[in-house]
Amino acid sequence: MKPGNWIIHAVMWVMMAAIAAYFGVYAFQFIFDGYETDALYTYAAEELVQTSGCVIREEQVVEGGSELAAVIVSEGEKVAAGDTLALVYENQDALLRHWDIVSMEERLKSLKYIFSHSIDGADSAQLNRNIVQSIVDLKKAVSQGKLEDLPERSSDLKMLVFRGDYTYNGSHALTQEIHDLEAKTKALAESNRSYTTTITTPCSGTFSGMVDGYENVLTPDAVNLVSPARLEELLGSKEDVQEKVDNSEYLGKLVTDNRWYFATIMTEDDAANLKLGGTIPTRFNSIDHTVNMKVESISTPDDNHEVCVVLSSDRFMSQATLLRDQTADLILNTVTGFRVAKSAIHVENISGQIGVYRVFGTRLRWTPVEILWEDEDFYLIRQRSEYDADGNPKPMTALKEASRLRVGTKIVTKGQNLYDGKIIGER
Repeated sequence: MKPGNWIIHAVMWVMMAAIAAYFGVYAFQFIFDGYETDALYTYAAEELVQTSGCVIREEQVVEGGSELAAVIVSEGEKVAAGDTLALVYENQDALLRHWDIVSMEERLKSLKYIFSHSIDGADSAQLNRNIVQSIVDLKKAVSQGKLEDLPERSSDLKMLVFRGDYTYNGSHALTQEIHDLEAKTKALAESNRSYTTTITTPCSGTFSGMVDGYENVLTPDAVNLVSPARLEELLGSKEDVQEKVDNSEYLGKLVTDNRWYFATIMTEDDAANLKLGGTIPTRFNSIDHTVNMKVESISTPDDNHEVCVVLSSDRFMSQATLLRDQTADLILNTVTGFRVAKSAIHVENISGQIGVYRVFGTRLRWTPVEILWEDEDFYLIRQRSEYDADGNPKPMTALKEASRLRVGTKIVTKGQNLYDGKIIGER
């Protein structure tokens, strides 16, 4: 070895040992400090008041119920005055022929739909995939108990199967079956017409097949500004009212006004969050959407500090025709922010600011935040904006803009000896 080479080798070994020690220290800190991170995502929290009450509508019952009557209007369907509501038949045979006609008309409708959506052989593979997917979706809906759209799903599957049959057999067979079925349906309807009496709607409105006896008891005027005790008295008459209802006498009822109401008893403190004439998002189990309801009236508090509140809406009437006793969630406030575990929030010793440590490259960056919502085990936060002496937002540098909190940003949720700029490894 030449003189001086040993010095060069020694220096190289010292440098390698120093580098190894440097990374070893941080690896040791990472492993034994137990750093954990979590990615940010947005979350909406709701401040709710859950309450029970009753749904109220302007309703008119329609008499004429009979075992030989066939109502031809669907639940929640809008009708005009004079529209055909039901067909009453002279005997059981005529009624059975009616249902045969209905069945044939449904099949005829399906066949005409298939004919108008006929496909060529190139699409038959896609049709088979659609049939399989429809079966899977139907089975999934049944297993999850989602039965409200079961008839529609079943009808869609039947349509697809029919299309498959007639795709393979050709359009001629389909055309001939449509022609034969039209003739058979027309002949059967003609023969049954002399055994039929038509009942028409007395006024316009939305049809419902449920008559519960409250139609003339729970009206918008009857509950407007009533005391909680009076509302309880009206609702308490349920058994007496329903005992007097003989559904065989009625074909159903018509809801004669587009606006429907929800009356409930609330504490004075909860009702203080409502503004008379304002709106409140309300969620019912039996309605697919959140309903923005108008606050119609708030009664004077009683001795128990309770009030009667009446809300109303002119939407989703078709889904509200069967509702009476209901539990509803009134959404007083909705807050959206980044959801973080409580362990991710830290307080800066000097300024007292609260913030989080985000992972930016291989370093930690301190980011001041505001807490928007606190729950049992998490916060909703947003990044705190910076303002100048005049209260105007400070312009952001490119570095600060790049380091803003976003969906997917990694936040330290567990770790020791955290500080701004600290180098951290990635697991």
